[in-house]
Amino acid sequence: SVSVPVTTDGEKFTWYFSYIISGVSRYYSKKGITRYVPSFINRFSLIPGLESPLWVASSTCYQIFPDRFNNGDPNVGAKEGEYEFDGGSVSTPEWTDEPKEWNESRCCDFYNGDLKGISDKVEYLKSLGISAVYLNPIFSSRSVHRYDTVDFNHIDEKLGGDQALASMVKILHENGIRVILDISINHTGLDAVWLKKAREDENSDEHDFYYFKSDGSVECWQDVRTLPQLRYSSSLLRSYMFRRPDSVMKKFLLPPYSIDAWRLDVSPEVGRRGSDQLCKDVWKEVRKEMHSVKKDVYLVGEDWDDSAPYMNGDIWDGTMNYYGSGRILRSWMGQRDRFLSKDCGHSAEREENWTGYEVAGGMKEALDGVSDQNVFLQMNLIDSHDTPRFHNDKAVFDRDIYKGAIMAMYMLPGMPNLYYGDEVGIKGRLGSNEGARFPMEWREEYWDKDMLSFHRAMGKARKEKWLGYASYRIEEVDEKAFAVLRFTDHDAYVALVNRGEKREVKLDLFALPSDRVEIVYGKGEAKTEGKELNVSFEEKESILIKMWK
Repeated sequence: SVSVPVTTDGEKFTWYFSYIISGVSRYYSKKGITRYVPSFINRFSLIPGLESPLWVASSTCYQIFPDRFNNGDPNVGAKEGEYEFDGGSVSTPEWTDEPKEWNESRCCDFYNGDLKGISDKVEYLKSLGISAVYLNPIFSSRSVHRYDTVDFNHIDEKLGGDQALASMVKILHENGIRVILDISINHTGLDAVWLKKAREDENSDEHDFYYFKSDGSVECWQDVRTLPQLRYSSSLLRSYMFRRPDSVMKKFLLPPYSIDAWRLDVSPEVGRRGSDQLCKDVWKEVRKEMHSVKKDVYLVGEDWDDSAPYMNGDIWDGTMNYYGSGRILRSWMGQRDRFLSKDCGHSAEREENWTGYEVAGGMKEALDGVSDQNVFLQMNLIDSHDTPRFHNDKAVFDRDIYKGAIMAMYMLPGMPNLYYGDEVGIKGRLGSNEGARFPMEWREEYWDKDMLSFHRAMGKARKEKWLGYASYRIEEVDEKAFAVLRFTDHDAYVALVNRGEKREVKLDLFALPSDRVEIVYGKGEAKTEGKELNVSFEEKESILIKMWK
């Protein structure tokens, strides 16, 4: 072993290994063993003194769209015809009704799931091995998605209000489950209290919170007319949102709410309009301010692209890892990438499956670009409220191949994020967001029991205490298989993900403990021979193997 002094000023420290054996020089880095000097992106890295939420790496997350999960308090919720919004009127469908398309519902169809409904299902969450929940927005709003915030300082009364959040968090914390809330500091809703003041008085402080045109209308994010964009050249807006002790983002980190994390909506677009290009500046300040009240707060950005520039210890801890998990795993299963498909992926299209080599290459490149400490803070996922549920795409869905992709998601470094209902095969349709937001299916006779059992097995595997910060390797096996390996000196998991024919494959045992070998999930055989792990499996069968000393 070697000890090397490093500074603690937060500057990234990088290294690689070089050695000479039998007169031949080589280098070892994240790229593996090479004859050439590793590039900066492939060197091992450490940010000394980095404050990060260590709990994330060993957590398993469950995403909940609050209105569609469970109704726990019949005394709260929207009322039929209560108000009109964006050309629609509030409706309250039956829980078993399918959501209507946007042009009919205008996002005013409330099924009246609420916060008490979440805490009422704590035992169900625990049965899945869940240790964190991510909730889509819950602030006072007009629409069912609640990204059109009216008042950031209060929880929507239709969900139970402020006290309901405090009660829910308390119950979840008592059961070992952390809470991640979704916030969009990029925009408000049309009925926002700030916007009303701004329109009433152009000399008001709030007038500077928005981008007003010469005709008095307001600029909106992505030209969505219900989402006026906020203007972060306003110092007072920053104070209200995240600087002051009673600011929005600090308030909910502190008692009586005490949430654990913020999911940051459309995070690469915050602070950007025209000559204002303040995105990184805003998020650096957010991080500093949040850490002043909670050292282990988790800040997870929504970014569909390579987020490496935002994860160097001074902006986000992780992202919703579409880039390094979801988009790759969907391509492995034969779905065309959403940004090359109609309706931004909601009208999913079939494409030639990625090979095992392509999947491993894509995953390794995504992982290598991120600072080593942040790799373990990624939120890995396949489905979310913004994607079609993969199992509803009957043109490409194959149960066995899908299980393999889920297995990979659970074993990748970082935190897997399971979208509510996927574990029971919830109904849905392609073509729109509404098709991915069906009410949770609580009638057990409609559950896919095999899929539920599988997810519970993966959740149990995630409970191993050594797994969170275990080392990792992503290996290409052949055209139709790849492997995700997690290991310490004494324990290991090998997820062998396969969509090919019945056959035997071999994996290098390098760095793996191999005294004992056991198949945790899947049908096949696994045994060690010399320096190799030999695995045989059935057609399209993926296997999770446990190894230990």
